[in-house]
Amino acid sequence: FSECDKMSGNSLLASYRCQSNTNRVDLKFRTVEGQNGTLQVYITPNLQPKCCQLKRYSIKPLSLHAIVHNLPDDELSRPMNVLILKGAFSQAEMHNWMINSIPELPEKIYGNDKIRQVFRHVFIGTVLICDYGKGEADFRSDNVSTISILKDFITKEATKKRIKLEIVTNINEQTIPGLIKLIEPKIVHYNKLTKDHQILQALIDLDIRNDDEFGTLSQEYQDLLRNQRQIEAEFKKQPTILNRIYGILTDLYIDKFKFKGVNVKTKLPQLIDLLEHYEYEELVGFYSVVKTIDDEV
Repeated sequence: FSECDKMSGNSLLASYRCQSNTNRVDLKFRTVEGQNGTLQVYITPNLQPKCCQLKRYSIKPLSLHAIVHNLPDDELSRPMNVLILKGAFSQAEMHNWMINSIPELPEKIYGNDKIRQVFRHVFIGTVLICDYGKGEADFRSDNVSTISILKDFITKEATKKRIKLEIVTNINEQTIPGLIKLIEPKIVHYNKLTKDHQILQALIDLDIRNDDEFGTLSQEYQDLLRNQRQIEAEFKKQPTILNRIYGILTDLYIDKFKFKGVNVKTKLPQLIDLLEHYEYEELVGFYSVVKTIDDEV
C-alpha cells in the first residue's frame, strides 16, 4: 500500500506483484456503502514487449445491495422508513440515477408504467423497495442508512441537472430494533470469536508443555486450546469483520439522528462500548434517546 496524492482524488493505491509462474490471481475487495467511486486496475503481464491493460469497475453508493425478484411476506411486512421524491424528472432520468446508485440494474426500461425494483442487503439482510416513474419516486427500506444514502446521492445528481426536488421522509422508530435483531447473531458470534482469539494468544504465550500444566486450566481455556486451529483459521478469514459490523451500526446511529438535525458523533464511544458488551435491550434503548441536544449539536 502506498500513500496517495491528495490532489489526485484517489483514496487508495495498492500494488500486487505475482509470484513467478502465476497465470491467475483472485483478489477480493470489501466496499463500504455510502462511499462510491471507480476502481481502476492496471494489469501488467510478464510479456515482451511490455504492455498494460486498464480495467475500470464502478463502485456504487449502495454497492452491497443485490436485486431480488420475490420477497417473502415476512420481509414485506417489516416496518419501513420512507423516502418520497417529487420533481420535474422523467422516468428515464430517475432510472439512470438508480443505475448509478445500485448494482445489477438493467440499462434499459420498457413501457411508461411505474417501475418496481426490490433489493436485499447481502450482508445484513435489510430490504429496499423502489417504485418510480415520471415525476415521482417512492423508496421504502427497513434500514435508515439505506434511505439516507439514496437521498443524498439522488439529491446531488438532481442538483447537477438543476432539477428541484420535493423531498418527504418518514423515519420509523420500529425499524431500529428489527435491524439490530437481524444483525444480532453476527454481533454475538464475532464478539465471542474476537474475545476467544485474544484469550487464546495469551494462553499460547504461557507455553504450556505437559498434561499437568494443561489440567490446571479451566474447562473453557482447555477447550480454547483444543480448538486452536479452528479459531485461528476463522479469525484469519475475517480479521476485520467486527469493525465492519460496528461501522454499520454507528452509521445507522448517525443517520437516524441526522434526519432529526442532531449531531451525535460525540456519543459514538458509548455506542462502541455497548457493542463490545452487547445486550439487546440496552442497545435498542441507546438508539431511542438523546438526553440533551445541547451536548450533541
